[in-house]
Amino acid sequence: MDQGLAALLGASVGVVGAATTSVLTGWHARQQSRDQARIDHARWRREIRRDVCTATLVPITEAREVARQASRALVREDAGADVEPLLARLDELIHAIRASCARLYLEGPKDVAVAANAVLSALQIVDNNLVTWRLARRSAPESLVEYIERHTLKSAELSHSITRFADEASKALDAAP
Repeated sequence: MDQGLAALLGASVGVVGAATTSVLTGWHARQQSRDQARIDHARWRREIRRDVCTATLVPITEAREVARQASRALVREDAGADVEPLLARLDELIHAIRASCARLYLEGPKDVAVAANAVLSALQIVDNNLVTWRLARRSAPESLVEYIERHTLKSAELSHSITRFADEASKALDAAP
């Protein structure tokens, strides 16, 4: 083989090798970029979900404490003045939780939103029981034991639904993106 042909063949192999290396490097760089974008998006979604779950759990926890304070005030003889502001605060918190539940349905996952909605329903039942209990104190004080028993049962259901919500939120945040 003469030197010219060998040089031409060597140059051709070098060009093909360089072009192939360039194409493969570009493809690999694009793939890495897509993978990184997917990871960044999943992290961003997780952060949003964490913020929404926290923004829901904070008023839920406060509402449970306000409901406890209201029930303690209703047990006391001088409950009239203490209960009204507590029930008003509980109503405000229920509205805030309702708004958070709507945002949870948007951000997902659905299991977390369903669990939050169960908390909202349980909290509304506790609130209704407290309002009815307050009204019964004035009209039929002899039936207060029924309200205390009902409130104890409904508070336990509320606590269970809060635990379920926290577990679902934790599972969703721990899940691989």
